[in-house]
Amino acid sequence: MINTQKLQRKHNEEIPVGTTVEYCRCWQSATFPYCDGAHKKLNAETGDNLGPVVVTAVALEEQPR
Repeated sequence: MINTQKLQRKHNEEIPVGTTVEYCRCWQSATFPYCDGAHKKLNAETGDNLGPVVVTAVALEEQPR
């Protein structure tokens, strides 16, 4: 899908450990950059099989120095 709405292409966000966030990849979400399920309608119309990027924040283990 093409960014026809001229939405911001780059998004930086700190996610608290244990939090899961779904990011839109279809550029059609009304809550962009977050997924609102708009891809389901798009998939039905186009025959695509697109879904969100799902990110879960995990704690990094401290490395010995």
